[in-house]
Amino acid sequence: MLQISLFQLSNHFPKACRHVSLCAFVLALFVLSGCSDSSVMNRSQQPGKGTYRPPAKLRGELNDSVHGVNLPMLKGDSIKFGDLVGNNKVVLVNFWATWCGPCRREIPDLIALHNQFKDKGVEIVGLTVEDPQMERGRVEMFVQQFSMNYRVGFSPRDMFGLFNVANGNDPRMPIPQTFIFGKNGKIVDSLPGFRPDFRQWAEGAINHALGTT
Repeated sequence: MLQISLFQLSNHFPKACRHVSLCAFVLALFVLSGCSDSSVMNRSQQPGKGTYRPPAKLRGELNDSVHGVNLPMLKGDSIKFGDLVGNNKVVLVNFWATWCGPCRREIPDLIALHNQFKDKGVEIVGLTVEDPQMERGRVEMFVQQFSMNYRVGFSPRDMFGLFNVANGNDPRMPIPQTFIFGKNGKIVDSLPGFRPDFRQWAEGAINHALGTT
């Protein structure tokens, strides 16, 4: 499987797309192959159907400096990450990008999770790793095309790097990556990459966070 680090792709993809045929080939190849080898979890890492087991230990520690990071949101406003999580609500934070095939596969589940939990003190937030100055228009069209009804914003590179460390510190910095924050603003569980039972995992982690934090 093709292995491409997140920022190698973001640096070189625009140059490749100067030629339409090459752009189509690169995009198709990337969507088919996934964002990295670690984007699809081994089945041996997945819990049985209908079960959720909270992790005995988190994969890493999230640096407290992320709480002061200002996040540009797609609708034009901005918010500090520390104001996004906590406040007696459970928050699912999903790091993604428009060019990431596994990320696209998670979107219908994230839409369904938003509809399922929006009235239960849960917020779904998608943070793209794309540049808001260069890619805002692309992201806006993508969100409209896929009918993404949950909150969408942009993650600075440095901030995503800190989350990647907290999620096992894979040097390839793969996406998608998903984090569940409890009502106290602390990470309850996280997922580095894509897994076929993503919605089942997220439902279990969210319900666990609602009941224990």
